[in-house]
Amino acid sequence: MLGSHTSPVTHEEQGEAAREFTAALRRARRSRPAPELVAPSDAASRLGCAVERIPDEYRDRGVPADLLEQSVADGLTTVPTPARVVAGRARRAAQRRKDERQAAREAEQAAKLLRERRERTAAARARAHIPERAADPRVTLHLGPTNSGKTHDAIALLVARAEAGGTGVYAAPLRMLAFEIYERLRTRLGAERVGLRTGEEYLNPDAPVLCCTAESAPTAGDFLVVDEAHWLADEDRGHAWTRLLLSGAHTDVHVCAVPEAEDLLRRLFAPGTEITVVRHTRHGTLSRTEEFRAATLPPASAVVAFSRKAVLALHRELIEAGRSATVLYGAMPPAARREQIRRLSEGEVEVIVTTDVIGHGVNLPLRAVAFAETGKYDAGSRRELLIWEAAQIAGRAGRRGLDAGEGLVGAYRSRLPGLTARARLLDQAVQAANGARPGDLRVTTAQLRPTWTDLGQPEEPGEIPHALAGWTAAARTAAQERSWLRPMSVDEVHTKLLAARQAVGAPPDVGGRWPRDGRTVWRLITLPIDADRPAYSAVCRAVLRGAALHHLIRPDTSIERMTLPQAEEYAATMRDLGTAVLAFGRECGGLSAEEVAAGEQVAAERINQLVADSRPLATHGSCASCGEPCAPWYTHCDACHAARFSCSDVVRLDW
Repeated sequence: MLGSHTSPVTHEEQGEAAREFTAALRRARRSRPAPELVAPSDAASRLGCAVERIPDEYRDRGVPADLLEQSVADGLTTVPTPARVVAGRARRAAQRRKDERQAAREAEQAAKLLRERRERTAAARARAHIPERAADPRVTLHLGPTNSGKTHDAIALLVARAEAGGTGVYAAPLRMLAFEIYERLRTRLGAERVGLRTGEEYLNPDAPVLCCTAESAPTAGDFLVVDEAHWLADEDRGHAWTRLLLSGAHTDVHVCAVPEAEDLLRRLFAPGTEITVVRHTRHGTLSRTEEFRAATLPPASAVVAFSRKAVLALHRELIEAGRSATVLYGAMPPAARREQIRRLSEGEVEVIVTTDVIGHGVNLPLRAVAFAETGKYDAGSRRELLIWEAAQIAGRAGRRGLDAGEGLVGAYRSRLPGLTARARLLDQAVQAANGARPGDLRVTTAQLRPTWTDLGQPEEPGEIPHALAGWTAAARTAAQERSWLRPMSVDEVHTKLLAARQAVGAPPDVGGRWPRDGRTVWRLITLPIDADRPAYSAVCRAVLRGAALHHLIRPDTSIERMTLPQAEEYAATMRDLGTAVLAFGRECGGLSAEEVAAGEQVAAERINQLVADSRPLATHGSCASCGEPCAPWYTHCDACHAARFSCSDVVRLDW
């Protein structure tokens, strides 16, 4: 056999052999008998389970008998699903989850792009509109220190115009000052011709002559008097004076301000505007005197401190020294303030203890102003008064036309620790009030705040933050061409918007659905109510959700039992509600202006009753433990406070 060769197998032959093998395998499978199948109901009965527990693969065609037997033998409660089916299901489930994750990512990305587009659109609609007058008015600047007659002369011109049949507006920084001029003009012109318009009340608001706070003053009329116009530079409220002076259609504009504001006021009006400057000098000279004590204060004196606690403690000290005294400070409702002013003016009391609330146009027949301190807390820290601030207060002494005589200014020596007045500052303040030296007031910029139109009238409340951002950017650009213009910070608006959103549970997104439209929310967040006031959230829920507010109205019998702090807080809440009712009417929790005003009036009467009792109003001013004098803002003196918290104390003291 050596040397012989076998023929090799070709590729064609290999392929043919493979095909024959596959065909034989198929024939063998077809010839195999079909497995015996058991109905799903019978299988479930044998396994002791519900038919629904049988896998779908067997529920239609039946369960193989051998698989059923094996399942019974293994003690199973159902027939196991074939492995290939389980694997297929797992693959499909994994793919489905992957597809869902991808779809979620795509939807999130699309929502983000849509949100960013809406934010950019909202910001782009904002414009920094600089108010402009329709026609150039005749402008008169009345410049001078306190008690120089600038407001008196401007009001006299307003009266003359009104008596000739014209219309007029008087704009003041404080409701109390607007009310004072309102009362004066009613006496001169008649009640039917004079109205009052503030953020809290309207009295005869369609009268030809209106006395207003700057925020509420109309921008049309024949004659406009803008008082205390140096408030232009105030970071919180300066925008109201800017609006009045830059816009409107008044024929004659009379502006009362300190001399330091002249340059800014001139720059506000268009070049070529007819501007007349009337320079006023103080009527009467303030005299700097030595320090006062409780026994040496002349009748019709004001003792000045810069916190409510200090005022109440000083009032207590004067009462205990045998002097008749009353108090005046910002937390008191206007009706109570007017009553205390009346009591001093008519001689019912000798001394009024007050904060710097008297420094802005409150006219009292004061013989002397005595500073118990010259420092105040401002933005969380204590600082000395500026010269112009002290001069504004000192200038309340010796007022023209009030039979106050020569004005005296000095320090008040209290027995209370912590109250000190710097003699040098008082010297400088008296000199500034007399016009003998310039003050340190800087009035160089006018404040600008956005209006609803400036923001592009966003329909959705969620667009407002982005519109504010757009306005801020646009306003900064506009201010580059006007060095005297400063866009206001919108942080407070953001804070009130956040408080409103939290009050009604609205979503933070730009497209989040609020119960009301953007215009309504804008009106809410620009109300003159602080966001941290209890009434603000309640008003938001009332206007946006329709919540009722009648539960905030207390019965008169309850108010008449309130302590002084309780009555002050209740009056403040009623004022806040009055502001909201004036803006929204019955939408504000179903309240009426009359019932809110009645609540504030009863609270004011309770405060007046407590003050008129001639008893100490303060609960401290002396140490609650040893009775020794202490700073009015503390309840314990230093020694007792140290003893209370000393680490070496072995006995726990119960305060």
